[in-house]
This record gives sequence, C-alpha cells and structure tokens, in this order.
Amino acid sequence: MRIAGRVRSGQDSRYGVGFTGCLLLVFSLLTVAGGNAAAQTSRVTGNCLACHDGHVYRTEFPASVHGANGCASCHTVKNLSRHMSGTEKPVLVACGSCHGGIAAQFRNNFHYLQENFECQDCHRDIHALKPAKGNFKALVLKQCTECHSNDEYVTSGHGEAVLKGNQDAAACHDCHGLHDTRVWHTSLEYYPAEAREFYTRVCIHCHGNKDLMERNGLSTNTVKYYEETYHGKVKDIGYPTRVAGCADCHTAHNILPKTDPRSTVYAANLVQNCGRCHSGFHPRFVSYMAHPDFTDAKKYPVLFWTWVFMIVLLLSVIIFFMIHTVLWWRKAYWEHYDMEKSGMTRESPVPREERLQQIERFSPVQRVLHVVLIFSFMMLVMTGFPLKYHALPWAKVMVEIWGGAQFTGWLHRAAAGVLIAIVVYVVWMSLRYLFPKGQGKEGFLKRLIGPDSMVPNLKDWEDMKGMFKWFFNRGEMPKFDRWAYWEKFDFWAVFWGMLAIGLTGVLLWKSEWSSYIVPGWVLNVSSLVHSEEALLAALFIFLFHFFAAHFIPSKFPMDRIIFTGTYRVEEMHEQRPLEYERLVAEGRLDSLKRDYPNIYLNIISSTFGYASLLLGGLLLVLILWAVFS
Repeated sequence: MRIAGRVRSGQDSRYGVGFTGCLLLVFSLLTVAGGNAAAQTSRVTGNCLACHDGHVYRTEFPASVHGANGCASCHTVKNLSRHMSGTEKPVLVACGSCHGGIAAQFRNNFHYLQENFECQDCHRDIHALKPAKGNFKALVLKQCTECHSNDEYVTSGHGEAVLKGNQDAAACHDCHGLHDTRVWHTSLEYYPAEAREFYTRVCIHCHGNKDLMERNGLSTNTVKYYEETYHGKVKDIGYPTRVAGCADCHTAHNILPKTDPRSTVYAANLVQNCGRCHSGFHPRFVSYMAHPDFTDAKKYPVLFWTWVFMIVLLLSVIIFFMIHTVLWWRKAYWEHYDMEKSGMTRESPVPREERLQQIERFSPVQRVLHVVLIFSFMMLVMTGFPLKYHALPWAKVMVEIWGGAQFTGWLHRAAAGVLIAIVVYVVWMSLRYLFPKGQGKEGFLKRLIGPDSMVPNLKDWEDMKGMFKWFFNRGEMPKFDRWAYWEKFDFWAVFWGMLAIGLTGVLLWKSEWSSYIVPGWVLNVSSLVHSEEALLAALFIFLFHFFAAHFIPSKFPMDRIIFTGTYRVEEMHEQRPLEYERLVAEGRLDSLKRDYPNIYLNIISSTFGYASLLLGGLLLVLILWAVFS
C-alpha cells in the first residue's frame, strides 16, 4: 500500500494477500470503456472474490469503510501474467489519493518522519476496518498505548476520565495531535525548554476554556492566576522556556489531584517536585502557592487582606493627592490669570539689589543623589512594569528593547541595588544631621523637630489645613519654612516604599535563600506588595511630584533647582518666606549666596530635566493605559 505518496513494492511481506488471478479480471474491466462506475466496481469486486473467497474478503470487507469502493480503489496490477503466477503483488494506491487532507498532515507527523510509520501501522486489518463508534478517545488511548506503554497517563486524572467516557478529558491526540503529531521533544528530562513550551501551550488550550472547565466542575481561573505569578508573567511576555510551565509541576502524564499521594503536587512530594528546578531551599519553601486566587478571602485570607490593604492604601493616597492637585491647579492658575488680566504684579519686599542673588538650596551631593535617583527610578519602572502588565503589547516591546526577559531582570535588580544604596546613604546623612559631633540630647531634639528637619510636626498639619482654606478662597496661602508638608510626604514615602518594595524585592530575588528566613507563602505576599506599591510609587511621582515640583505657575514648565542647586533670593522669599526671615535673623543668608549657574550647567540641566519629564509622561500614559484596560 502506498501511504501519503510513498510506494511499497510487491516484495514487502507486510502486504502479501494472495490475489492470484482475480486482478486479471480487475485489469480487464477497468479498461473497458463506458458503463456505470458503480456497476464496474461491483463486478470487479465480485470477480476478485472468485479467488479471494476467505471470510475477511467475502464478509468483513463489504461491511468495512472501504467496502463500497471495491478492490480496485486501492490495488492495481502492473503485469497481469506475473500477478497470476503469484510472482508480483499488486501495487497499492496511496491513501492520500482519497484522504488528501489527512495525508498532508501526516507528512509532517513525527511518526512518519522519524519512525517511517505509514497508515497501516495504526490502521491495521484494513479490509475489516469499520467506522469508530462509542468512546473514540478511549479507542485512541488503546491504540497509542500499544506502542507507548504509559501507565502514568492511563491511571492519571485525564486517562481515568477518558476510560469512564468523559469526552472533555484529554486523550493522547488532544495534546499530541492525531495525524499531525508534530516533531516535538516532549521529554522534560532531556529537552526541558522545548517540552515546557509544548505542554504549557496544550494545557492552557483546555484549562483556559471557561465552558469546558465549568462543565467539569474545575476552576475557570487556573490559567488566569497562573499568569499573574512570576512564572506566568515571563511566559506570557514571550519567554516560556525560562520559567516553570504546567508540566514542570504537574508533569506530562501523571496529572492527579493534590489530595492523591501519587500526585507530584501532593504535600509530601512537593520538596522533591520543586527541587527539579530550585535548589538549596528550606523545606518550608514549598508553602509557596503556585497560582492562588488572592481575591478569595476564605481560601487565601492572608493574601486577600494584604491585597485589600494595598488597594486601600493606593486609592487613599491617589484620591487625596488627586483632589489636592486639582484644587491647587485651579486656585494657582485662576489667581495667576486674574493678576495677568488686571496687569498686577507682586511686589517683593526683598531689596532690589538682592533679588537676583542666587541662594543655595541643594548641596552638590544632594543634586548628584537626585540625578542618580532619577536614573534608577526610571529604570525600575521601565524594567518592572512590563512584567506587571505582561499582556499588553508595549510590555513585550519594552522587554525586547532591553534584550529579553533575563537581561531585563538583571537591569531591574541593578537599578534596585542603586536605589537601596541611595536610601542607605540618606539614612547615614540623616543620622549625621541628628547626631553631629559635640552635640548632646538637647541638640538632637532641636534638630529633630526644628525647621530644617524632615520630620512632620504640628505646623505641617496647620499648613495643610491652611492650603485647603486657600483653595476655597477662605484664607491666604500658608507661609512655609524650608520644607512644606507635601515635600516631607515625598521624603518619607521613599522610605516606606523602600521598606515595602525593597524588602519584598530582596526576598523575591533569592527566593530559595529567603526560605531560611520566611515560609514560602510570604513570597506570595511579597509579590503582591511589591507590585501594588510599585504602582503607587510610579503614579505618585509622575502625577503629583511632577506637578508640585514643575507644573505650578511659578515653576512651569520646569524647575531646574534640583540640578543647578540654586534659585533667586526673590523666589526664596516668595516660596519659603519663613526660611528667608529665619536665615536673615540668624545671619546665615550670606553664607548661602552663590554665583549664577554657568551656561553649560544650565544647558545640561534643561536637557536632562525635559528628557526626564517627557519620559515620565510617556511612562505615565503606558501605566494608565494598563490600569484602565
């Protein structure tokens, strides 16, 4: 028989059927012109039976799927005399001549390409072949296990369900294909990357089908929650071979409920199972939850309440500062417009000869720290948020820009290391400020609650209330000293953020090492906190910090002070009148006078500042796109 276009010669013993003599009649009848084709087929078959009169040809073949076709549809004779003498077998017509679509699939089949299989290797007893009836999947399972003796699959959840008649359960061909079994290396032991990608794709095909899962009483969100873990996010962003897929934990065939002692995800088997990818961890590492539903308060109470806390924190901060910013914008711009309209200008009490004098607000060290902070923060956003919003097209593009998932991760951790170093240095600077040499307890308290301190005090509370009165035209704008209340919030938000983002990031970075400090489920909590706190930090910086630092009328479109370090005495008196008065009274104003920044510093400051604002604006658009989509 010729299969999918290839010809088996008459010398192949697998096709010896003893058609001596009768095909002479077949040949002669096929060369007779005219007549009804069906009638000819009947006559040919009838004449073949004159010699081939066994039970299989006389009884089983007419009732088979090919019975209506007749003998000549599959057999032709080249040399009639040699055939009649029994020295030449009939030539087998390719199955693909009728089954063209299946033959096209089979040409790419692993069995055909690698094992030289042909149709009859699976479809044996071709003369008695009947249409498949009953449990087709069970028939496929029986056929495949004749060669693939896979006891694990047959006794697994899928195999057991198939044998019981569940047509939704996966049989061999549901994962590996039937006639189109692809050339995939599906051994997780020898080809882990290729097999991982293959099995994850086929598992998601069914377990991502909501209707199918509901019919079988299974979770409809398994795939969704898997894709919200680190493994799922990296897979979804285009790098499925770099992280654990479905079969890495559940294996390829031994797929059983976690309550079954034979299952790889049974509690007693988790250390060995997780150890296939992870090494050097404490046994409590396995309490990590592979794909939890953090919105399920009954099943995952710790994750649920962590999520609630983070959402409340995020919404409360964002809503408060959104209201604060909108009211400030309205009041400041309307007031500025009214003054322009009336031709009024503010008269400064600062002597005219001193108005343009530059005063240092930020030291060179503080300016350098802020520039490094900008670099590290932007890099953290650009390398972290593509993973958070992995399903969006811009996320995949951004990961490709950084050279792939692995290099993106390296950049993220490097930027995090820089930010941690900045925070540590600022803590050290703060301690030096609070505890200078030669100062006792009295000096510490004075510095802690003094006007140069970043520690909030009662005046900040009064200033905030005064600002809201000013927003609604019920009072003057408060007079500020060196630091306003929103600037102190900025400062302490960095420390809260570093505690939340930095600590959780370190735990997630080396999860195996972390298991010696915390149980595995803490990594689930860390992942949730890390993600939501990062969103809060990015939104706060790009929405509110940018406005307060650059977009109010007196600073728009950009304030270069953080880069140049100085501003005019007139600006100081306007923005921080209490600090100006205090420095004059203490006789310290002259010590802070500086020359006007040179042209090169101004150019660099403007270029870097505008680039940072534009990049921040672009990232804000991408983040808002993700949040609202």
